[in-house]
Amino acid sequence: MLLNRHLPRGMAALTLLLAWAAAAAPIKQVPEGGRAIPVIQQGVVCGPVGGGWSLSADGRSIRPPPPGAEGSARTLDLKVAEDTSQCASSQDLVTVIATGPFPIIDAAGTSFFPDDGRIELKGQRLQDVAVGWFVPVKNEQEGPREGTELCLNPSSGARQSECTVPLASGLPSDAALFWIPPHGKRGPEVTTYDANGTLVAPESFQLRPGRIILTRPLFQSSGVDLSKGPGRVMVSHPEAVASADCAPARCEPAEDFIAIRNVTGLEAQITLRLRLVPRVLLARGDAFDATVSATLPVLSCPLTAVEGTVLRDAAEPALVVRLDPSCGHDPQGLLWTVNGERAMVGRVVKVSEGTYVLLRTGGTSSQQVTISAASSPLERTVVASTTAKTQALPYPRVSLELPNHGALDFIPTNRPALVQVTGSGEQGRFVLLPIEGAYRVITQGNTTLVHGDTTAGGFVSLRFGYRVSSLPGELSTADLAQVEERVQRAVREASVPTNVDNLIEFVCADKDGVDHPIEPSRPYRINYAMRHTCRVIVHRERLNPEEGIQEIILRIDVTKRDGSSRGESHVEQRMLLRPGGEERIIPVQGGLGQFDRILVQVAHVADESRYALSATDRTGLPSAQWSAIVEGGFLRLYATGAVPAGLYRVTQPSGQLTLNFGVLSRLVLLNEEGQERLLGIEIGLMGLGLIPQSSDIHFPPTLALVGGVGLRVPIGTGAAVGVQAWIAHEFRGDVTRNLKPGEDPNTDLRVPSSKWSFMFGPSISIGDIGFNL
Repeated sequence: MLLNRHLPRGMAALTLLLAWAAAAAPIKQVPEGGRAIPVIQQGVVCGPVGGGWSLSADGRSIRPPPPGAEGSARTLDLKVAEDTSQCASSQDLVTVIATGPFPIIDAAGTSFFPDDGRIELKGQRLQDVAVGWFVPVKNEQEGPREGTELCLNPSSGARQSECTVPLASGLPSDAALFWIPPHGKRGPEVTTYDANGTLVAPESFQLRPGRIILTRPLFQSSGVDLSKGPGRVMVSHPEAVASADCAPARCEPAEDFIAIRNVTGLEAQITLRLRLVPRVLLARGDAFDATVSATLPVLSCPLTAVEGTVLRDAAEPALVVRLDPSCGHDPQGLLWTVNGERAMVGRVVKVSEGTYVLLRTGGTSSQQVTISAASSPLERTVVASTTAKTQALPYPRVSLELPNHGALDFIPTNRPALVQVTGSGEQGRFVLLPIEGAYRVITQGNTTLVHGDTTAGGFVSLRFGYRVSSLPGELSTADLAQVEERVQRAVREASVPTNVDNLIEFVCADKDGVDHPIEPSRPYRINYAMRHTCRVIVHRERLNPEEGIQEIILRIDVTKRDGSSRGESHVEQRMLLRPGGEERIIPVQGGLGQFDRILVQVAHVADESRYALSATDRTGLPSAQWSAIVEGGFLRLYATGAVPAGLYRVTQPSGQLTLNFGVLSRLVLLNEEGQERLLGIEIGLMGLGLIPQSSDIHFPPTLALVGGVGLRVPIGTGAAVGVQAWIAHEFRGDVTRNLKPGEDPNTDLRVPSSKWSFMFGPSISIGDIGFNL
């Protein structure tokens, strides 16, 4: 705003002098010794020319004399005409000037003293350089001020010279300054060329000192009178003021003064601080300041801002002030402003210690605010004022929780969530505010719950009102600001792991064909005839909407009597159960046999993105399993292959039969689980003594019918180790012995032996082919 008010005065000077161009004869100037310059664009220069000037062959350009040439003329008036035939009658003149060499001015090192009326130049070739100044018209009674002064005696230096040029005193700091070449002129009729014959723009001669130093006192007033409206503080250089600060008041640079409005401080004085425009400094002894301050006395009415209510960087802000009981003004009739911006009265509460006023403001980012009350919008007489430091609006730290389930990072739409908020500081508190179409707020005593709108989707940040409970009356429930948490939360359905045994049911029919729900974790015996009635029922209709979608894994495994899995009966499904669906029936597949064991397992999927899970306890997700076994007989008759590694034949001739192999039929008792008892009756065919023994008795390999009892311990599927005691009938030849030394070779070597024998020993059996009885 200040730059618009103070246009460059050099531009104004050029505009004012344009009118002179038509009346004055044109002037062309170029440094002596420079190249030829054009005098006219059309026509000819009427010669001959003297004074050391030389006319070019085209008759339109002229070259200045060299420096120090004898008999040279610095200024020459040339007659010009349209052609040589009109030279005698032509009255048109063009003045050419041979200036001194152009100076090199160090603008950064140059200082301008407008109050003292001087400029201190620094540079090279400063001798006879002129400095022109111009101040445009300020009003109709005063004309423009201008002048020109020469640098006569510059000081000599190793690299630069200095020259103090006197100017008129009392100039403004933004007076237009120009330098003029030695012996040259300045004006709208003057055209200047450099030594190379290149046209130089008039703006190139503008002088911009590196420092503009003010020496007069800047403040011209000794106090601020606010009794009749805005105050004025006169300043000596209003054009040099970039900005003004007089907190707790509001100050503005005007044409010739600093205007002070909306004084809000309770203090009896105002500190006015002025910041000067760039390059302008105020001399204070040997020091130079870019900012200037002064303390001036003022008057106002007692007013205080309630601590903790003046917030910065807040949305929908409000603050609370207290008027002293001695003030008889009605707060509703006053014009309230905060930092110069209009504030509206919200609520008024009168108590013994004063009148509390809630003001709705437009907000601020400043570290402090100025609050004022004026008597009317027209007079704006300040009747009360105060200055208060603003407090950064705290940001809420929010956590959502489903009681007894765990923390949430979203807003549930199917059940309320507990809201816990911290970070409000010592004086204030945060109150959750509803957002229509996103969520609603439920208050139960000191507990706050949030419930997402069932039609909402997407993301939303929780919005809070900031309140101060210590305020009197209804002000304690007024929102002084609104703030949203810094994260956005999804609005969606919450899933709470429910008891799966309520959703899943395992049913089998009893022997009478009546369906019987099986209790979890309790074994159940299924009548063999009803083994194909077993099924799993998924009760989606039992799911409560507040429990949300349930994600479960259902496994059905059937194990045969020997421990192997029945693959055709295996089921493993991952299911999403939505509230309100119909029940689903999953039968147990495959041809179940006696003593088949059915295991049904159901568990929740531990998915943090779906369930409200505890951060510390992940083992408590509800799960359930059911087990049942198909009833069967109490006896089992089966065939198995046996390999007795070393049977011992007790009957004479006795001995160990090294390798034996055969097939046995075994009859055993079964327990309730279908597992055979250890002791059983065995009968079968067995090959005995398949590997000859290295002894005196030769027992021939033979096939025997065996029968007896056996003790059998299973070691795997279809495999067992055991001990047998058999009576055997051997289908063999004679048992023989070796010929003793010295014995007649014709001796009968047969050993008397019975075809019936008793034998026992360990064995390994493989296979289990049979049926239950």
